[in-house]
Amino acid sequence: MSSEGAGPSSAAEQGVTVPKAEFIENVAEFMEGKDADRVLAQLQENIRTYRMIQEDLVQKRMRTLTKLPELRRAVEIVKQLIEKEGGSDEVTADFQLAEGVYAKGKIKGATTVNLWLGADVMLEYPLEEARTLLEENEANCRANLKTNEESMAYIKDSITTTEVSIARIYNYDIERRRKEKEQGGQLVAA
Repeated sequence: MSSEGAGPSSAAEQGVTVPKAEFIENVAEFMEGKDADRVLAQLQENIRTYRMIQEDLVQKRMRTLTKLPELRRAVEIVKQLIEKEGGSDEVTADFQLAEGVYAKGKIKGATTVNLWLGADVMLEYPLEEARTLLEENEANCRANLKTNEESMAYIKDSITTTEVSIARIYNYDIERRRKEKEQGGQLVAA
């Protein structure tokens, strides 16, 4: 049985600085005294950062979604063992030996279970303590999924806002250059 939960989902917890995406209301005012190519390059870098974080969040979500049913099964098995504890009833269980290879086993009078904690560490727990630990890990896993969804929504909004900013700045720069060319090479503020 495994007791691992999912890790932190937010980019800030991983040490990644997430640039804040702000909608530019007045592009001409924003671009005053700035080089369009540099601003566009910075926004493209921000998009790359957002996409890297988005990919990381997708991978964490997949790992968490895989872990959740495993935790649920572990909780149910421990609950069954608690119900049968002290009685003469046997519990028949399928034990996974390898990927796709299972063996049937009978459990009678179990008072403890061994849980994988991760990093090749397994500890023995009394049944009630194991149930509590597994339920806490399941709750943490669900909370991590919720945090992941919120982070994904934030990153998607940031990508969209940044893409809109890139388009607006690019169009502003094209218009500024066109006006400059019409004025005979003089720099004209749009």
